[in-house]
Amino acid sequence: MVSVEEERLKRFLKQYDSREVDQTYIQLYLKLHDETRVFASIHERLDTEFEWMNFKARNGGHFNAQNSRNLIELIEEITNLNKALIRVGKSLVIDSEYRRVLEGSKLWLVSSGGSPIPDGFTPVEVEKYAAVFSLEDKTVVLEDRTRVELKMVGSGAFADVFKFTDPNHGIPIAKKKLKRESNNREVERFRREFEIMKKLSFPYIVEVYRFDEAEMSYTMEYCDETLENYVGRRNNQESFDFGVRRRIALQFLYGLNYIHFKGNCHRDLSVKNVLLKVYEGTAVLVKLSDFGLAKERGSDFTQTETELKGTRLDPAVSKFGEFMPVNDIYSVGFILSFIFKGVKHLVAGTSGLAQIVQKCSHSDPSARYQTVAELIREIEALTPETKSTPA
Repeated sequence: MVSVEEERLKRFLKQYDSREVDQTYIQLYLKLHDETRVFASIHERLDTEFEWMNFKARNGGHFNAQNSRNLIELIEEITNLNKALIRVGKSLVIDSEYRRVLEGSKLWLVSSGGSPIPDGFTPVEVEKYAAVFSLEDKTVVLEDRTRVELKMVGSGAFADVFKFTDPNHGIPIAKKKLKRESNNREVERFRREFEIMKKLSFPYIVEVYRFDEAEMSYTMEYCDETLENYVGRRNNQESFDFGVRRRIALQFLYGLNYIHFKGNCHRDLSVKNVLLKVYEGTAVLVKLSDFGLAKERGSDFTQTETELKGTRLDPAVSKFGEFMPVNDIYSVGFILSFIFKGVKHLVAGTSGLAQIVQKCSHSDPSARYQTVAELIREIEALTPETKSTPA
C-alpha cells in the first residue's frame, strides 16, 4: 500500500515529466529511475547559472537579476525536494562543490536588481559529466508500517549497510542495501548472497532475515565491529592474551568448516569480512559475513565466472569458477596471523603458529591443509608459548 508521503513524492516528481531536459544529464541519473528527471533537470539548470556566475565574477562581479531569481528558485526547489524525500525515509546528497556554492550563495543573492558577487569569490567547478546528486536512506518502514531511523555503519563497492533498532524487541538490526547504480549481474549476485546465507544456520555465520525485492535490500543480525577493528584496537592490551585470540581463531575456523561442509566456498575471506558481536569482558562471538562472491557446489552462476575477485586472491587460482575449499584456506593463513599477532603479513619463523600459517598459504595447494578440520586440530593443540616467538 502506498503511503501518503510516498504519494506526495510521486506528485512532486510528476511535474518534471513534461520538463525539457538535455539527454546528457538524463544519462547521469538513469540508475535512479523515479528521480532521474528531477535530478537531471536541477543539475542542468544549476550548471547554466553557475557558468554565468563564473563569467560575471570575472567581468564586473554583478550577477544579473533574472539569474539571481533563477538560482534562488533552484535553491528553494532543492529544499522542497529534500523535504519530500525525507518524508519517505530518504535524503538528498549533494556534491561537496555544489553544496559549497549553494550554501554560500544564500548569503548574497537578492531577488531584485541583481546580486553583487562577493570579492574573493572562488569559481565554481562545473560538473557536466558526473552526477552531483544522489540519495541516502534515513529511515526504514517495518512490516507493521512503523518507521525507524537508519544509521549508515558501512559501505562497500556494491552495497551500503545501515543499523536500526527494532522497536518491538529493542535490539539492533542491520540492513544491507544494494547501491542504485548496480548492474544486472550485481543484482543477481546480491540475491544469491541472501539465498546462500538463508540456507546456512550456524552460530558463527551471520543470520539473515528478510529480503526486500522492491528496494533490493535485506535485513540481518547486527554485529558490533569487524575483526580488523577489534584486533587492531586490542592488539597490545595485556587482557587480549593467547587464550582470547585462540577462541576467536577457533570460532572463525568452525564457521568456515561449516561453510565447506555445506558445499560452499566463501572466496572473499578477509579481516573486514569476519565480524564480531562483542560482550562484556573479553567475550565475543565471531560471525562470517559477505557471501557476495561465495560459490555453491554445482551453481551455474559461478561455473561461468573467470574474472578473479576478492580481497586476497590465491595466486594458484587461474579462473574464479575453479575455486575450491583449499583456495579458501590460502586466505586463512593471513587471518590467523592477524588474530594471533595483529599483523597483515604471514607470520615468519619456526614457531608452531608460523608453521601453521605458512602451511595454510603455501604456494602449492597440495602442500596446504586440505580441510579446515585438520587446521582446527592444529590450532586446538597450539600452546601459548608461541606468543613469545618473534613474528
